[in-house]
Amino acid sequence: MLNISKKRINDRLDTKRYKSFEKLNNPFIGPKVKRTFFIAAIISLGGLFLPWTQNIQAKGTVTMRQPEQRPSEIQAAIAGQIAQWYVSEGDLVTKGDTIARLQEIKNEYLDPELIARTREQLDAKNDVIKSYLAKVDALQSLITTLRTNQKISAQSLTFKLQASRAAAQADSSNYTAEIQNLKVAQDQANRFEQLFNQGLKSRTEVEQYRVKLAQSTAKTQEAERKWEMSKNKLLEAKLELKNNGNAYLEKISKAQSELATAQGALASSQGERAKLQNILSNYTVRSKYYFIVAPQDGMLAKVKKQGIGETVKEGSSIATIVPSAYELAVELFINPMDMPLIHENSKVQFQFDGWPAIVFRGWPNTSYGTFNGSVVAIDRVTNENGMYRVLVAPDEKWPENLRAGTGARGIALLNTVPIWYEMWRQLNTFPPDYYEPEGSNYDE
Repeated sequence: MLNISKKRINDRLDTKRYKSFEKLNNPFIGPKVKRTFFIAAIISLGGLFLPWTQNIQAKGTVTMRQPEQRPSEIQAAIAGQIAQWYVSEGDLVTKGDTIARLQEIKNEYLDPELIARTREQLDAKNDVIKSYLAKVDALQSLITTLRTNQKISAQSLTFKLQASRAAAQADSSNYTAEIQNLKVAQDQANRFEQLFNQGLKSRTEVEQYRVKLAQSTAKTQEAERKWEMSKNKLLEAKLELKNNGNAYLEKISKAQSELATAQGALASSQGERAKLQNILSNYTVRSKYYFIVAPQDGMLAKVKKQGIGETVKEGSSIATIVPSAYELAVELFINPMDMPLIHENSKVQFQFDGWPAIVFRGWPNTSYGTFNGSVVAIDRVTNENGMYRVLVAPDEKWPENLRAGTGARGIALLNTVPIWYEMWRQLNTFPPDYYEPEGSNYDE
């Protein structure tokens, strides 16, 4: 007994019935308690210096790493009516397999011979274009021939003009000479007339010179007439040369006008042909859209348009396909306050729904049932919930039965600090230490 109080109960109780009284009376119990508390204090103090890995917790879901590996919707490229299904939900399909067949519902495409008739129209338009091409070639040849004939005719008329000019010059010289001869004959006749009057010449001689004067006058008149005819021929040659250019210019202009008309009609027909080719190509491509095929290898997961005869719109989804080959990843959603601490190549531990695990957040190496991964992509903007999306790829083999959509709880591993520092940080509500892993290209 400690004998602290003056009121004693030893006399009223049988202390042998209670073990506690025996221990209180033991003089060695005090040092044992002290030693126990001292050892516990030393262990607790030493434990404060043990390493602790700072971390950030986030929730997310399992997804596919590559966009083309994620489930995708199979959409109808055209509006139509479902005529036949070739597969069922859960069937495995390969790329190019026919899933369903549509039949046309729009009035402008209901003709079963639409492509054949459009091709006939295109063939007819090609024949029209060939005829216009032949007409254009013929008119171009005609214009070339007219221009050649114009040059030849112009050369011929030029030669004729030169000959007429030479003849006119010769007749002009002859006329001038005859005028001089006429003047000489006139002077001789006048002198002989005076000599006759004086009695120095006989009448016969006078009559001879009068005859010569008459002959010279006739020759002069004939030379004048020839000169006038030469001048008229020269004028006619000039007019013919000028009219030749005008005549061929009229013919060439008419041919050029017809050529321009033919070329315009040809261009219009070529435009109509291009339009028909476009329409035919559209009809041909559209006919291929009647058969909906699998875009990749996978499993048909969900059919949204089940019935035969059900109408679908352009771009509407009729089924979902899940790719057969894919790489898993986890998309985590990080609080903006913790976002500066996450970088590419940051290490993350996962606990997946349905897989039991024992997690020691501060000692990741001692956790059981967790799976490791590394950050491979970080969104630069927040989503509609104000969180940043982070994509994490596996560093090791994850469970084979893991499926997309499975819930995941991630623990992003940061810097390693002593336990006393982490307790002090938690008590003061400080954020974790800024940490950038090796190999991060965050600043690049």
